[in-house]
Formats: sequence, C-alpha cells, structure tokens
Amino acid sequence: MREVPCEIIEDILPLYVDDVCSEESKNMVEEHLSHCEQCQMKWKRMKADLPITEKKRVDSTTDDRLIKRMAATWKQGRKKSFVKGISISALTFAFLFLAYLGLFQWQITSVPADKAEISDVSETGDGKIMYHLNIDDGYSVNTLKYSLDDNGDFYITAKRPVVKEKAQPLSTLEKGYDFIDIPEQENIRSQKIKAIYFGTSDDRTLIWKKGMELPDASEEAKERFGF
Repeated sequence: MREVPCEIIEDILPLYVDDVCSEESKNMVEEHLSHCEQCQMKWKRMKADLPITEKKRVDSTTDDRLIKRMAATWKQGRKKSFVKGISISALTFAFLFLAYLGLFQWQITSVPADKAEISDVSETGDGKIMYHLNIDDGYSVNTLKYSLDDNGDFYITAKRPVVKEKAQPLSTLEKGYDFIDIPEQENIRSQKIKAIYFGTSDDRTLIWKKGMELPDASEEAKERFGF
C-alpha cells in the first residue's frame, strides 16, 4: 500500500482516538503509527488530554471525506508518475534514435585527401574534366559532396558516417571514373570554376586548375558515361 501522508493521519487521529472511524481507517492509522514516531507522539498526547466523558457521535460523512481525500491524493500521484515515466521514455528514445543516426546514417566524416589516389585526369571537348578515383583505406564511401567557394575552388569531398563500413567489391564511389561538367556547374552556381580539388579547403589534392594542359579523355572513360 502506498505510504499515507502524516497530514491525512493527523486529520483522522481525533476520530481514531474517539473510536468512531471505520474499520478501514482504523487499520490504516494503526499501520502508520507502527512506524511513525511523530504521529505516535500526537496520538499519545490526544489520549492523555481526552476527557472522561461520553464519546461524541461523529457524522460518518467526515470519515468518508477523508477517505476520498486520500484516494484523490493517490490518484494524482499515480498520474504524475505515469506522465513522468512517459516523458523520460520519450526523451530516452529520441536520444538513442539521434545517436543512431549520427553514428550510422549521417554522412558527416570527410575522407582524408591522403587516402585518395587521383589518376588518369583528362578532359573532353565540351569542358568535362574526367578522373579516376581510388580510395584505398578499405572502407566504403556513401556520398561525394560538391561545393564551390568564393575563390572559384571546386571541392569534391567523400563523405561517410562516423561508424565506417567495409568497402563492398562492386562499390563504385571508392574506385572508379568520375567527371565534373564545368560548364554545367558554373551555370548552376552562377560562378566561374578556377580549380578542382579532392578533399576540403584544409586538406586537399589538386585535380585540375584553369590553364592546365590535359590529354583528351580516353574512349574507355567516355564510354562509361555514354559520351
């Protein structure tokens, strides 16, 4: 049974001392007095001060009101505990879900430039720069992110989650040909591209810069993209 507050016991004590409370209330008071010294002292003082007169007849509705008050207190406590439990569970679930996304799904880790080998850089007659990318650290790459800064430097950044997965044999982002369509990117971004890098502004490998002489793209490379 839930612990009854001392305030409620104190309200019932006069009825208990007069022996006019219900059997249920009597049992509840005696259970509380068995371990509460403070209420025991108040009960003893009441007994000592009790005049030797005929016991008063108390309206039974007083006892009923006290029982209803206790029931309301218990109900309110259970409701608060339930709401608190639901809130804690929801916050815990949200935290675990965000942690899962952050570790396994969000592409937030950049592959270092020294883990990538750039080779077979060439160009097509319509302004596409082609290259072969080989990321040799043994882990998969989920995304290639393109960005262009105010200086006209175009970055190709390989992204993966914090928790890395082993590279799959048929994966193409870690090993394979790719290209940058310079006229198309300049049109999309309304800015001229002066150089192309793999990596980030703080960690990068040059692929191409304006004025660099490049060989024509091989037929093998062009056939991969249907050029």
